[in-house]
Amino acid sequence: MEETSLCCEQLADGECIEVQKDEDGALIVLDCQNGFPEGRKEFVAPAVGMEFESYDDAYNYYICYAKEVGFRVRVKNSWFKRNSREKYGAVLCCSSQGFKRIKDVNHLRKETRTGCPAMIRMRLVESQRWRVLEVMLEHNHMLGAKHRLVKKMGTGMKRKSLPSSDAEGQTIKLYRALVIDAGGDGISNSSAREERSFCEFSNKLNLRKGDTQAIYNFLCRMQLTNPNFFYLMDFNDEGHLRNAFWVDARSRAACGYFGDVIYFDNTYLSNKFEIQLVTFVGINHHGHSVLLGCGLLASETTESYVWLFRTWVKCMSGCSPQTIITDRCKALQRAIVEVFPRCRHCFGLSLIMKKLPEKLGGLHNYDALRKALIKAVYETLKVIEFEAAWGFMIQHFGVSDHEWLRSLYEDRVHWAPVFLKDTFFAGMSAARPGENMTPFFDRYVHKQTPLKEFLDKYELALHKKHKEESFADIESRSSSPLLKTRCSFELQLSRLYTREMFMKFQLEVEEVYSCFGTTQLHVDGPIIIFLVKERVLIEGNRREIRDFEVLYSRTVGEVRCICSCFNFYGYLCRHALCVLNFNGVEEIPHRYILSRWKKDYKRLYVPDHSSGTADDTDRIQWSNQLFRSALQVVEEGILSLDHYNVALQSLEDSLSKVHDVEQRHG
Repeated sequence: MEETSLCCEQLADGECIEVQKDEDGALIVLDCQNGFPEGRKEFVAPAVGMEFESYDDAYNYYICYAKEVGFRVRVKNSWFKRNSREKYGAVLCCSSQGFKRIKDVNHLRKETRTGCPAMIRMRLVESQRWRVLEVMLEHNHMLGAKHRLVKKMGTGMKRKSLPSSDAEGQTIKLYRALVIDAGGDGISNSSAREERSFCEFSNKLNLRKGDTQAIYNFLCRMQLTNPNFFYLMDFNDEGHLRNAFWVDARSRAACGYFGDVIYFDNTYLSNKFEIQLVTFVGINHHGHSVLLGCGLLASETTESYVWLFRTWVKCMSGCSPQTIITDRCKALQRAIVEVFPRCRHCFGLSLIMKKLPEKLGGLHNYDALRKALIKAVYETLKVIEFEAAWGFMIQHFGVSDHEWLRSLYEDRVHWAPVFLKDTFFAGMSAARPGENMTPFFDRYVHKQTPLKEFLDKYELALHKKHKEESFADIESRSSSPLLKTRCSFELQLSRLYTREMFMKFQLEVEEVYSCFGTTQLHVDGPIIIFLVKERVLIEGNRREIRDFEVLYSRTVGEVRCICSCFNFYGYLCRHALCVLNFNGVEEIPHRYILSRWKKDYKRLYVPDHSSGTADDTDRIQWSNQLFRSALQVVEEGILSLDHYNVALQSLEDSLSKVHDVEQRHG
């Protein structure tokens, strides 16, 4: 080995790791604690918290790592300061990252990209060193032979290296900063990235200049214009803002109506958006998403999530959802177990399916593998069928050692529809192919949206959602939907449900005509099991016959289909309707008519989460209850000018009566 220079420094903010390059660019790691090398070649893989004295050092280190592992590197993104043009951030990735643009697809050059997720993200920090903030080690393609930096990297690739005369003796100083992983279990491997347990710990929000003032102005404005607005701030020991939560009056009222199923969306936080935003989202009586609270979190830690969930429960007067849907995240799992121990925690199926190109795109026969996985997930009706289909897929495509698929299978009870049939989703299950869970602020937040811009758009976004709900209310009450069959079930729910929800149920009524051959399979006392055959539409606009088992009990008015449409979407399926019709039932049993889908749901139902009678001294509870009731008057009062005049007069009369009480007591 050629002579190399040695340099090892012990720093106050972390331990130092010596990295040297021999003439081939291979790295030698010195054990600085012992003060001498062990005499063997090892390699330090990239890890969150590594620091370099310069961008060039960081770049050269990743190039050497890539050579050792067997892939090539390109610069995906770079960020520069506006005035000085000094570089302050960068993302280095595998050359197989992304996919070819559509306009380039027909070029003769062979496609080599696979959407590979391997990358490192780094930034210039206050110490003027370059710190690694995010790491993904896993590749989704075969790794080639180790690349020699000069001979095999190609003449066209840019290289951040020293002149050849100095290359042999170059030493890169590599520091390891103190970084606490978000999962709390100390794991820092490629599979842990999926569960978010391997990410930068931050004890304060990443705020730009002016963001603090923007938050203050926003909260003041909301409190002035929104009398039941609630917010809470969490500061670290140095007085920096760490976490924040807020919820407006309408969202607090909506949680009382639609807080049974919650989608907790941390997409912006986990995908490293500029804004560290998380949202609580529910589904209203029209099947539309409704905001139930917002938060800003410094990091994806169990501690942060516990603080947020407890704050949400406190301001929502003890609202406890039946079901919470989230992304796959170990820190979230622990927080939900602690704060919502009786709640069913599920992973969003559509969020998992979106990752297929990234996680599996580089595998051989990806298209066939994807079809097999979709078939196992969406087309199996029994656990034994799912297990058989999954096992066949793993064996047939030889992916038994694929880390992501293995971890996905271990979590199957949290996301596979066949395991979730007893869980109520109110339409947020995404249990059919092509269904997605769209972020509430999808049109208003992109990767680089600044916090100030979002806060300015917040009220606009909510106003648009409220306007859509008001128009949907008017349409549902003032018009009768067109009936498409002579089925009594269709007529029954057309009089009760909102227009949007009725149209979803109407599709099931129409598809009753694709079912046939309803036969009795088994009798167990009052319970009868029927078999319903259906011509199901499949790929290529073809139909195939499938069997569905339906349990029916006339004595208790119960009908349950193996497809579990009622729990997934909140209305009976075509198979259950066939069995009811077969048994001469002309009306849907009361238990399958959900109040949450009714046109006048908010009029009839005044939510109360208190454990018993109202507390005579709990003024917060009084305030929440009065506001919910008053908000109903407001929402009804904006439907027309006549509604407005009546509502206004009623409020004035109510206030006059309250004043009379005060005078009598005086």
